[in-house]
Amino acid sequence: MTDKRTGPDESAAQRGLSTHVRTHAKALLSVGIASVLGILASFVFQLLSTHSVSPSEFGLLSAFIVIVNVAAVGSASLQNSITVATAALLIDDLAADDVPAESSRRRWPVEATILGVGGAAIIAVLSVWLAQALDTTPTIILLAAATIPLSFIFADAMGLLQGSGRTAQAVWWSTFSQLGRVLFAVISIVAGLGLGGLIGAILAALLAAAVGGIWAARRTDRPAQGVFNLNGLMIVALTVAFAWLTSSDVIFLRAGASSELAGLYATATVLVKAGLLLPATLSLYLLPRFVKHRDNPDLARIGVLATLALSLATSLAMIVAFAFLGDWLIGLLFSHAYGPAADLLVPAAVAYLPWIAAQGMMIKMTSSASRGAAALLIAAVIVQWVAFSLTIPNVYAMMAAYFAIGLVVLVVFLIIDVRQGRALRAAAARQAATRTAQDSKD
Repeated sequence: MTDKRTGPDESAAQRGLSTHVRTHAKALLSVGIASVLGILASFVFQLLSTHSVSPSEFGLLSAFIVIVNVAAVGSASLQNSITVATAALLIDDLAADDVPAESSRRRWPVEATILGVGGAAIIAVLSVWLAQALDTTPTIILLAAATIPLSFIFADAMGLLQGSGRTAQAVWWSTFSQLGRVLFAVISIVAGLGLGGLIGAILAALLAAAVGGIWAARRTDRPAQGVFNLNGLMIVALTVAFAWLTSSDVIFLRAGASSELAGLYATATVLVKAGLLLPATLSLYLLPRFVKHRDNPDLARIGVLATLALSLATSLAMIVAFAFLGDWLIGLLFSHAYGPAADLLVPAAVAYLPWIAAQGMMIKMTSSASRGAAALLIAAVIVQWVAFSLTIPNVYAMMAAYFAIGLVVLVVFLIIDVRQGRALRAAAARQAATRTAQDSKD
């Protein structure tokens, strides 16, 4: 019987791999804990909201939150762009021997301010029309518009932290924003401020988080290449379009169906959209690493498949849980007025399944600033508008169309990823052949 002993090189490789795994596991654990706290805080805020206002008022609050979330996830396009540029800046610094990569001397987030104020101005100009479309008041719309500059400034700071490798800090500041909502919401409920107090809680928490984020990122080098370039615009298009595609269902239903049905659907999607938080959390950690290894298709493929598998597993687990525990969950978490929302849980979870998986793929699409993926999502926005216009107020037909569009997006994302990998391998093979030919001549 042969005694198989590990050689020194193999032992060193195993120790290196073990250290590598422990390092990533520790970082992901910190990110995971912060994300779980943020998720719980978000649920608690929703529970406090449903128990302190009526279903019709919760529908108004949902319309406000939808605009806030679209702006927040839209501002994530700036965060992603800053993250990619900051990570690339660090890679260039490491690649250059004595010549540092170009960075900006500016400290104030000028681009974030321009985009945030511009977005708020557009919403303010359209406030009357949006109020009529969403069956709410212009005051609600204007208050939602006030959150947009804060969201963009906060996102800029988080992008600097994330791109410079301080992902845990970025996640904890985001978690602080969610915890702040709960704290201020409790204060407003005790003070009997009603719907206005809940809206004020969101504004106050976002302001506090933005100030803290700016302070945390104050010493981070800002990349000279901002969002106003081709790659930056592609990332903006990717993130904003995906944010709209995964948020606008509530807006369309509120505009085209009864306020009661829209409120029940919004209640169901509060639980369903929790599945989007896993790939979003993974993106915080993996995006700068995808940038770092964007020329390594094999390593990138492992990250893509792992993220896709985790996203699909989460979505399938939610569907099973809602099928068996949906009525109990709605009864436990919400008041009896929201009971009919249990019937929408499983169909909504199925409709969101391809979108949750596609969000996992968005990490790779964003890291490469994929033009094909950006064009696909813009086309999907148009198709979704047509499909929802034709199906609403039939909520089940709307969800079927939503699932079909998401499935097409997911499949095309996979095709784009495969083509990108083949192109990188072909380029690497050509470079290797060129080097071999040069060596043979020498």
